[in-house]
Amino acid sequence: MGMWPDHFESQFYNYFDVNDGLRAYTLTGVAVLTFQGGGGGRFKRDTLLVKVDLPDLPDFPPKNALQLVHWAPLFTLNSISNDGVANDAAWAVDGWELETRLDFPTRDIAFNVALAVGDADGFILRVGYMISLLGRLV
Repeated sequence: MGMWPDHFESQFYNYFDVNDGLRAYTLTGVAVLTFQGGGGGRFKRDTLLVKVDLPDLPDFPPKNALQLVHWAPLFTLNSISNDGVANDAAWAVDGWELETRLDFPTRDIAFNVALAVGDADGFILRVGYMISLLGRLV
């Protein structure tokens, strides 16, 4: 189980280095997908795998990575659709969990985002994200 976005839109980031040797990132964007509900008065559930590169990591020493200290994500519905009558219609981001290992330096950040749709002709089309990170370059 699990699906990847078709592509990403509106990806932006900013970062800054703080006095105690840490780097802070804010990553934002929209994951574009097509996730259709199952109907029958029950939620159809699946996991969206969102993986975002960490931009502007220095290459000296070769291939620096970020060792995460703190992370704070937000995933939300940006676009939904219903092609017919809205019987038992419902759409949800049920939660998320960090896929990236905290004990291992990384050049990207990955999350599993739990999605649910409660109508056979209902769709989730876009999921927005804002991810705040704090870590040290290693």
